[in-house]
Amino acid sequence: MAADSGQKRREKKRVPISSSAETNTGRKNKMPKAEKFAEAPVRLYRGLLRLFEKYYWVFFAAACLTLAFFCFRCLDVQYVDSWDEARHGVNAYEMIQNGDYIRHTYNYQTDDWNLKPSISYWGIILGFRLFGYSVLGLRFASALAYLLTGIACALFAKRYSREASILVLGFFCANERPLSAHLARAGDADALYMLFFTLAVLAVLRVRENHKRLYLCGLLFSLAFLTKSWHAGMIAAVCGLYLLGTGELFRLKAKEWGLFLLSVFAPLLLWFGWRYTKDGFSFLRQMVEVDLLARTGSSNFEGHEFPFSFYYDTVFGAEGFIYRWLLLICIAGLAAGAFWFWRKRGWKDAWENGSLKDAFGYLFWFLIPFLGFSLIGTKLIWYCYPCTIPLAMGAAVLLGKALRAPLAAGGQSRERGSKTAAGKAAAGLGVWILAAACLVMTGYYMWNCYLHVIREAHGDPFQLFIQESADRDSDYAGEKAYVFVPGEDPADIGQWDQNMLFLAEISGDFHCEDGGVEAFLNEKEPAVLYIDAAHYEEYEQELAGASLLYENGSYLLLEN
Repeated sequence: MAADSGQKRREKKRVPISSSAETNTGRKNKMPKAEKFAEAPVRLYRGLLRLFEKYYWVFFAAACLTLAFFCFRCLDVQYVDSWDEARHGVNAYEMIQNGDYIRHTYNYQTDDWNLKPSISYWGIILGFRLFGYSVLGLRFASALAYLLTGIACALFAKRYSREASILVLGFFCANERPLSAHLARAGDADALYMLFFTLAVLAVLRVRENHKRLYLCGLLFSLAFLTKSWHAGMIAAVCGLYLLGTGELFRLKAKEWGLFLLSVFAPLLLWFGWRYTKDGFSFLRQMVEVDLLARTGSSNFEGHEFPFSFYYDTVFGAEGFIYRWLLLICIAGLAAGAFWFWRKRGWKDAWENGSLKDAFGYLFWFLIPFLGFSLIGTKLIWYCYPCTIPLAMGAAVLLGKALRAPLAAGGQSRERGSKTAAGKAAAGLGVWILAAACLVMTGYYMWNCYLHVIREAHGDPFQLFIQESADRDSDYAGEKAYVFVPGEDPADIGQWDQNMLFLAEISGDFHCEDGGVEAFLNEKEPAVLYIDAAHYEEYEQELAGASLLYENGSYLLLEN
């Protein structure tokens, strides 16, 4: 009897629990239609995010191919700039002709103006080896370097979210300033320098996980110096302040310090020793006196002195570019993050898990070059291009977190219970608006970049004539060459502009001489003359004895 009585009491206790569970289940199943309808946009959005997650690598490959299109499409169509790609092209071409891959010359004379070490020339030489002596060969290494920079940044951003990874590649495609001039599609040193700069900072941002990455950072700093000389000082400033601010600098052991210094100085000493065998301390002295002191001073050296606000006015604050939006996103995200940390008192946790350290790293990466190059006397627009990388990455990370929020909050909302229909509708509308805004903004500036950089690419008539008229296998290849065509400064007619000289060298292996028609007429050795049709009519009688090699109605190529 006692046992039966105890059994009945236990059964009675179970009844309310089962009844309560059934009641709660019934309530959940009886969700109002208004709430189901309001939650539909969020559910659809989560489904699309999961689809994106599933096929992420397909989207990633498509984004990389799109960036490659922006890098390489019509790469050889745009005319060659005298500054600085023609100069670098001549330096690289003459390295090959001279068989000297450490000392560069211009028109076969030691180049005392372009005071950069050798790596950027080696990149152009690689392009010449792959694609011949051509404008494509001149620019190939720069385009490849920009593509690799974008892929590296996208893979790094994947640590934060896959959405951020794809956004980074989109922002690289919309990065019109570096794509339009003096970097991604130009045959000079800046794209390689930015690649080494970017990889060095990405390495130092993960030094806390493995101190061996500091050796990689040191090597990349050295390569950046051997590409663009003293500009590499910005890498030292960014990485040094980051290591100091995060305390990693004080955690390094003596052995780690030694290997780091070896990674920095071994390549520099090897290059300097090789260069010393050519001209002693002469080149290094000019690097210090001209490239460092004169060009960073306040004496308006070469006429490139501008106010402190130059880089903001021409790049980050200028209308028609994506940078103002990226800057606004970063500022808003930092402000929201600071407010959240203050409300939740989460500073310590954020510092320990590394998210706050990363934020400081991106800030240093943007502000130090931006302020540093704004303070120096000589200002050229491409000096600030490395600042566009942390700006794009910071905005992508912040937007990626916001776009991913509905997926992360999916399980939490079920635990907290149903929200009101109005709240769910607002959340659904908000995420769709944000996603649409990201697509529209990125797509709009990508389209603008495509129109301005690729569709509007055009050549120069005289440059095209040089390429058409000369053949390295022709009978007159390798002769002296004179020019009498108006160039960048009409007063200097008879002198070779740098872009003319570069194309004459790679097209016909000509040895260019100044002096115009008069010097050509007095030349005793075999020589050719480039002249425009208008001036040919003026000198037709004097040039009657010259042979016509090629003409197109606007220009003529003559031989004595």
